[in-house]
Amino acid sequence: MVMRITYRRDPVKALRRMQRAKAGDITGAVERVAVNPWAPNNNLRPLKGVPNGFRLRVGDWRVSYTVDRDAAVIDVFEIAPRGGAYR
Repeated sequence: MVMRITYRRDPVKALRRMQRAKAGDITGAVERVAVNPWAPNNNLRPLKGVPNGFRLRVGDWRVSYTVDRDAAVIDVFEIAPRGGAYR
């Protein structure tokens, strides 16, 4: 089951500010996760302190999102460079 992806305002701003190729890599990675969020993936880690929260590594960028199994939604709440993603 493919999950629906929602982006909050700040991740959309981050995607608009970065190079198109990198933004395409990030959105492509999120779309691959949406196809099967529970498939083995070395670039995924659970987030501490965020219920159903995960971190996806795409090069030097980190995508933080939550998964709502009941509603079949992935909610992307942060896209940040590696150094700024964990504050």
